[in-house]
Amino acid sequence: MFSWSNKEVSSSVTRRSGGKQHTHQQHISSFLTDPILKPSTRKVNDSTYDTVFQTKDHNALILRVHFPQTPASLSAPRMTLVGIRAVHSWIDSKMRVIGYDPIKSDSAFVASGILLANAVNDVVRHFQLYPPQQLVIVDAGLRRLQESLGQQQQQQQQQQASTQYNTTSSNQNGGVTHSNAHARGSTTLPHQNDAFKNGSTVPSAAPQPYDLPKHFRQVIVLSPEDQQQLGATIRNLDIPSAPSRFEQFDSMDRKTMTEMIDSPSTLLAKGGLAHHPLVEEILALKHTVLEANHQQAQSNLKHEAELKTLYDNVKKMQSELKIKVEHVNQLQRRQMELCKPMDKKKIIQRLKKAKKESFDESEDLARDWLSSSSPVSTLDEFIDRFLEIRMVHHVRAAKMERLEKS
Repeated sequence: MFSWSNKEVSSSVTRRSGGKQHTHQQHISSFLTDPILKPSTRKVNDSTYDTVFQTKDHNALILRVHFPQTPASLSAPRMTLVGIRAVHSWIDSKMRVIGYDPIKSDSAFVASGILLANAVNDVVRHFQLYPPQQLVIVDAGLRRLQESLGQQQQQQQQQQASTQYNTTSSNQNGGVTHSNAHARGSTTLPHQNDAFKNGSTVPSAAPQPYDLPKHFRQVIVLSPEDQQQLGATIRNLDIPSAPSRFEQFDSMDRKTMTEMIDSPSTLLAKGGLAHHPLVEEILALKHTVLEANHQQAQSNLKHEAELKTLYDNVKKMQSELKIKVEHVNQLQRRQMELCKPMDKKKIIQRLKKAKKESFDESEDLARDWLSSSSPVSTLDEFIDRFLEIRMVHHVRAAKMERLEKS
């Protein structure tokens, strides 16, 4: 996909062939081998091709070129902007390109002597410089492409802002940049183990609480894109156009016409509008729409009880989900408290207390043995028990010593 730029259009895009007639194969070959169009063009079928481009408003558009091969004579290509609804002087309500003179008719295309590649380049360039207004994307694939382009644009803006910031910092610090700092010596970030060794508690990230999705809070939601699409559909309705002249009013005087304007019923009766083809067509369309709305309303009323039941069930499930989400948040906060590492000072205090307890226990055992009130009866049992307790005492002392020196 090629994007809009401020560069002038190359001569290969705008040149004409001096009225020379070209074959269908020459047109197709010029289109598919054009250095600008080729990377952004894909084949739909034998006579249809899609070219993707980007306007100066950073919107992605798809120009579909239909150029069938006719046995009789060369026909003009038909170009359409697909996947969108928009307003532009060069396109009609069906998004067909009608404002480019060389392709308005078969004879105009043949007489122009323009190659297909040049025609497509001219149309694409015009839409790039003068993008369509009130743009509504109705194709899911084009919408995903536009979102991807938006993310790439944000990343480029962030990179440019970061580069500008680094350049400003370099100028303020006398030309010392981050790369120069790394050249003088490597700098590493403190690790969690280093913070633990220094006796500080490692900061743990606060748990992100769960929340109800937005569509769970409302029963019926009409997204802004759906609203825009609905508005575009209404604007493109095929309503009969009003005539510019009514011959039955040419012979009427001013007084009669004023009376008819003040009374619509008189206007329809005396003015003969009641039997005018356009009025009859609009009235028939009105009755058709009213009848369809009435039938749809009757069909909706049949599902009223079912809808109320579903609504009550949804509200109940939303309340239950909210309670469960809050419970999950509480458990997550508890999990973070239990999983975070302990403070080194607290560990040393607990080891010091446990070491003293094991030492006192071994001393009490020896004192009872000397006073003949020991629960053990033989010397071997006393030695085994005494060494076991003293070994626990020395292990705790060694752990405490290592923590204090770390």
